[in-house]
Amino acid sequence: REAVRRQDAIDPMLIDALPDDWPLARIDPVLRALMRAGAAELSMTDGPPAKVVINEYLDIARGFFTGPEPGLANAVLDRLARSLRAAEF
Repeated sequence: REAVRRQDAIDPMLIDALPDDWPLARIDPVLRALMRAGAAELSMTDGPPAKVVINEYLDIARGFFTGPEPGLANAVLDRLARSLRAAEF
């Protein structure tokens, strides 16, 4: 629910975290939703540790994708975590 409610704030963060040659609209809809949900959880200051959030969403990504998509999700969520929760790193 948080990802949908805050999508207007989350999408610019994802755009900044993605490689320049990967516009958000190009991302598979399932992967996009997964990264939005992960970003929403990372933006919660009282949420679980960032590394736990990343690992859980990577497990989900691996359940849907067998190609490079989990790696992209890992890179994007790690970049967001380092920005949103710098103190944990």
